[in-house]
Amino acid sequence: MAINQINNYIRLIDEHNVNKTGNIYINILKNEFIMLDEEIIIPRIPVSKLSYNEALPIVQTIIPIIPQFLSGHTLLEERQPPHELHSLHFTKVLEGSCINFYHVLRLDFKFGGDSSSIIEQGNNDYYPVYRTGRLYYKSRLVPTLKDFSDPITSIKLIQSITTESDQYFHTYAIFDDIDTSQQTNEFIQTLPDIFSIPATLYPFIVMDYYTACMNVPNPVPDELNRAVTIFEPLFFIIASHFLNVDVISPIDVLEASFSGLLEIQDNKFSPTPDLIQLSKEYFK
Repeated sequence: MAINQINNYIRLIDEHNVNKTGNIYINILKNEFIMLDEEIIIPRIPVSKLSYNEALPIVQTIIPIIPQFLSGHTLLEERQPPHELHSLHFTKVLEGSCINFYHVLRLDFKFGGDSSSIIEQGNNDYYPVYRTGRLYYKSRLVPTLKDFSDPITSIKLIQSITTESDQYFHTYAIFDDIDTSQQTNEFIQTLPDIFSIPATLYPFIVMDYYTACMNVPNPVPDELNRAVTIFEPLFFIIASHFLNVDVISPIDVLEASFSGLLEIQDNKFSPTPDLIQLSKEYFK
């Protein structure tokens, strides 16, 4: 199976290999992309869905370019979220003190619309073959319990959202193409002023997978470990405003694990000055 071949290629990545990439940018849609040191060619992709057989040569092309992003990851057999039909979703589990985290890397290969990069025209069934010097992606830490499972099983803070459309209210339990900015703002408002970039420009904390996730724009191994260290206590602050955190981990265990970083009052956590300072240094 192609998925097994792809995962075998990833397992063979030498941990000493480094990315052949440049700067990371955010476009107007708040999508991250990284500049590549060399252009790559993306073959024609079906409009309906990128299959793993068709993805195999693409993965073979990008592994030497972003080995640090992919090292230790596994390609998901079922995409999460499932509507991203032209993306490949890779996951890696990172251990925290009281909970674990999935790192989810979602690489998007759908043609972006720059006609000058087209090598071969597309049609009703296929996107064009194109040349690109950038790679679009999402990179997120998703909190999960210590006894995590596959597929991605997050610590849910939100069960559903209700949106208004055509004068009717609609409730969604799965967030495919649904505006979750309100929930993202609610998460961020539980935290102090620790972000150097306004959330309106780029939110480091976002609502995804029914929970509060953290964007990690440069997901090389060292940065992922740093992100887990910062995000875990911040996540418990957010979570304490939406559920009883005892269902995640006993309060006394949390207090011992994050001594000097978290304070509790009225069953809600707040950051100590030390955590605020550490967070500001991380997000600067």
